[in-house]
Amino acid sequence: MKKQILVSFLARKTLKKKNGMIPVYCRIRYDNKIAQFNTKIDVFGANWDSQTTRVIGNNSKSVNIQLEKIRIDIIKKYELLHKTNIIITAKTILDLYKNNSLLMDGIMNVFKQHNKNMKSLIGIEYSKGSYKNYITTIKHLKNYIKTKFNTDDISLNKLNYDFVYNFSHYILLNTKCTHNGMMKHIQRLKKITNFCIKNNYITNDPFIGFKIKFKKSNRVYINNEELHMLKNIKLNKSLNKIRDIFLFACYTGLSYIDLYNLNIKNIQIGDDNLKWIFIKRHKTDIPSNVPILPPALIILNKYKTQNNINGIFPMISNQKTNIALKEIARLCNFNKKLTFHCARHTFATTITLTNGVPIETVSKMLGHNNIKTTQIYARVIDSKISADMMKLRQKFL
Repeated sequence: MKKQILVSFLARKTLKKKNGMIPVYCRIRYDNKIAQFNTKIDVFGANWDSQTTRVIGNNSKSVNIQLEKIRIDIIKKYELLHKTNIIITAKTILDLYKNNSLLMDGIMNVFKQHNKNMKSLIGIEYSKGSYKNYITTIKHLKNYIKTKFNTDDISLNKLNYDFVYNFSHYILLNTKCTHNGMMKHIQRLKKITNFCIKNNYITNDPFIGFKIKFKKSNRVYINNEELHMLKNIKLNKSLNKIRDIFLFACYTGLSYIDLYNLNIKNIQIGDDNLKWIFIKRHKTDIPSNVPILPPALIILNKYKTQNNINGIFPMISNQKTNIALKEIARLCNFNKKLTFHCARHTFATTITLTNGVPIETVSKMLGHNNIKTTQIYARVIDSKISADMMKLRQKFL
């Protein structure tokens, strides 16, 4: 049975402005729930009739026409919603009225709105990198829907386990994503479907029965011998700068973006009267305070007076940095894929845990919000200890 919608107006006298005028709010009542908004129409209290919820007196006609237009438009949106599979609430009626271009009945529409909101919060709540990841996910989702359903969008009520499962297979078969990369895209889709559930766009969770599980991956880092080789190999001027920056990250555990943003204000004297780095991680906004080891201090003193535009170090893009590190790894004969993030892993393993620094201390310096994340490196160290003991065992045979 079709439920009744009631649209009324009220003058919010408690919000009276300095000029004596009162804002008029529109109230939508549906299924015993209420949603309201400011119509941006102001009236004098003496000219408001609370019985008819309309304006009286001189020049009232034009204002009442505006209010009636709002009421009619809202009812039209309500009628439009009835032609969809969306669960209708006072809020969904209001959402459609305020955003005429976006009817929340398709997964692509909801995803686009999410990304639009996310873009507006870059630098406040999200990073550009996180936003780009969601753009990539929606691109894969669009291609999947086009390939499987031959359409540009699919109704929210058609989302189910089969949709999610087949999307995961599509990513693995049609993109360069690894299993963990695919799971990241599925994780982002789950965020969107959770949003739909919370807003009553859907009632059934399409992820019931689907388990998001990441495979354990080997954390690439460089050991003491490789670190020594890296420090002593002769490089040209441009590669030498990349090597210095990478080594500084190895001795501090800073990520690329945190090192990019590092400035002289982040270098302060700690309680031990030695130099420390005091920052909040760009990714999590968690404090990451790191004492500066002597090798890192030498590199810091080399660059801190050069007045680089963005910070202490002459950073280039992460992509170009990784290309340069690939060349450096080739020159050093490293049999591993060297990326800038390997420096962070090196700090956790070769620099700290291998030298007996407690895992709780390492976790603090890395700015991890969960020690389980740091324990991944402890497993790496266990495997190294096993290999070293195997070499020792041979001496007793």
